[in-house]
Amino acid sequence: MLMNISFSTVDNCKVSLQIWDTAGQERFRAMAPMYYRGAQAALLVYDITSRESFEELHSWIEELKRNMTEDLVIVVVANKLDLALYQREVSCEEAQKYITRVLGPDTLLYEVSAKEDNGTIEEIFLHITRVLVDRKQYLPKKRQPTYLPMEEEPAVSKSSCCGF
Repeated sequence: MLMNISFSTVDNCKVSLQIWDTAGQERFRAMAPMYYRGAQAALLVYDITSRESFEELHSWIEELKRNMTEDLVIVVVANKLDLALYQREVSCEEAQKYITRVLGPDTLLYEVSAKEDNGTIEEIFLHITRVLVDRKQYLPKKRQPTYLPMEEEPAVSKSSCCGF
């Protein structure tokens, strides 16, 4: 489990991102809800050279749908683009069709190479940050004050029980 905190300024707003990375490891699966509670965004990453990795997306999506609000920003990332020419098992078209069907047409799919990153990974985080800034989700929720009307003190009964 890796945790990283990143600070950035986007559209004149200072933003901090707390990033938790389970690397899809099964040993963190049971603890996952503890880490994504309160999250405003999720990156779902799969390996384009592994159909099993792609198929595992479904269980993560279902997990998020069960436990998170509908305004969660979800971005799907297909990794290992550097191996796509000879080892690709999942086409971009197949992945996009699935993501559109399951998450909707507005969900973005990025194909990247973590090994040979050309700025796309930074672009992904910038996109998420901009969406959150636009929604103002980076701000802590403000508590609304509770106002109780001021009334005169209740009349004190001179009897000892229930007004008798």
